[in-house]
Amino acid sequence: MNVGLRSPLSHRATNAARRSAAAVARGERELPTYFVIGAKRAGTTSLNEYLVQHPNVQRGLVEKGSRYFDVNFGRGWGWFTRNFPSTRSIDRIERRTGVRPILGESSPYYCYHPEAPARIAARLPEARLVMLVREPVARAWSHYHYERTLGFEPLGIHDALDQEDARLAAGTPQERAHADRHFGYVARSQYADQIERVRRHFPGAQLLVLESEALFRDPQGTMDVVYEYVRLPAYQGDFASAFKQNRYDEVPDDVVARLAPLMEASTARLPGLGVTASWLPSA
Repeated sequence: MNVGLRSPLSHRATNAARRSAAAVARGERELPTYFVIGAKRAGTTSLNEYLVQHPNVQRGLVEKGSRYFDVNFGRGWGWFTRNFPSTRSIDRIERRTGVRPILGESSPYYCYHPEAPARIAARLPEARLVMLVREPVARAWSHYHYERTLGFEPLGIHDALDQEDARLAAGTPQERAHADRHFGYVARSQYADQIERVRRHFPGAQLLVLESEALFRDPQGTMDVVYEYVRLPAYQGDFASAFKQNRYDEVPDDVVARLAPLMEASTARLPGLGVTASWLPSA
């Protein structure tokens, strides 16, 4: 069964309730050792769900992630740690099973937010990061329809593209952050700068970049790579479901013709960054 989209209000309410429950617990918290950092509309929710299927992965106390290192950074480190189970509870699991489970977190904004990689590195420098990259025109088109479905985007696609640069540059820091999250259709499909920003703060061995399409074409094979990367033993998972799918028409030719040239320069840099994908031009 596919998991449908949820409204922003209900999503925030669910997370707030879980955080409130977490605040009651006392003591030191077990912190994440891996992060799924994006890209938006590239399968991060599915990847997160496939990871927590593993018996040696413990889900955090919120649905997907705290968003601390991007939009919730001002809430403070103590707030962040309360999104995770107590170390005592993880100790109990380890005593019972003989294996200490690991935890992770996911936010599709972490790879794009200008400060998130540095913030993660400052607190959790040994963390291992996973980034999914989707064919950039398809990602932008999916992103646009996602925002339309959630009610954030009132404009037609061409008007939205006309206004993207102005939207991302205008207003208060909070307004610009909102625009970054919701209206960066072209910007968030330009992966090269995002990868380079992450690598300024983490060694290459701590960032795994995978093709989004491969996750759904060969989920077990892709998850074998991910499990090994985050130092988990092999596991045969159930990957029949894709999460947060959004149904929409194929990208119209006029939209492809407009978007494709805007992605070319960034996409051409990806092989030099060690990225492989079926949609990259042949050498």
